[in-house]
Amino acid sequence: MDKKGKIIKEKLSPENFLSQFSHKKTSLKPSNLSLTTSHVSDAMRNITHQNGVLEGLKPVKNSFKIMGKAITVKTSAYDWGTVIKGIYSAEKGDILVICCDNDNTAVWGEMASNTAQIQRLGGTVIYGASRDITGVKKVGYPVFSRNVIPNAGKPLAEGNINIPIICGETTIYPGDLIVGDECGVVSVPYEIVDKVLKEAYKIFVNEEDLVFQLQNGKSFLDILDKY
Repeated sequence: MDKKGKIIKEKLSPENFLSQFSHKKTSLKPSNLSLTTSHVSDAMRNITHQNGVLEGLKPVKNSFKIMGKAITVKTSAYDWGTVIKGIYSAEKGDILVICCDNDNTAVWGEMASNTAQIQRLGGTVIYGASRDITGVKKVGYPVFSRNVIPNAGKPLAEGNINIPIICGETTIYPGDLIVGDECGVVSVPYEIVDKVLKEAYKIFVNEEDLVFQLQNGKSFLDILDKY
């Protein structure tokens, strides 16, 4: 975060990724690689036969990108109080992942974004609804949600923090890796982050080679087997 309170967005690089999630040595060389959710989801599919996608989630602004450890919140869509407690339970760079029972009431808006940015969180993912989108964009804090709606509930604070949550077909545990961009959000179990990253890096390199071949006259049909 800079002196004006704006989040400085770093590229989703293997070095940043591994420094937060892995205590093991890696053979990856430093690079300017930016991994996407597509690379990570494909890597998850290759390793676990599951894609890790949190269904229906999109950034409220396409330029938003996130990567960080999950701190989880389970609450009703009418209870935004638990969400505020979640913000203050998180550490710098954490991604707040909120699972609501439905998306007909917003649990997140401009004030929550301001608070999360002050606390230096890395972003918020809402398996539910957000609001105040003009204000959220102005703050510049990364927010992803399933729905956008104007109405909110009350600060009941009756939910739970840092428990396993299920978003569609994907279960997220506290400490799992969360990656998000304009295509959506992917979750990676903490214990296989290093393996998934290496596989995502291989996919990136293979795609770069494929593009090179296509640009040099190869037919996609001729290289399908290698791809």
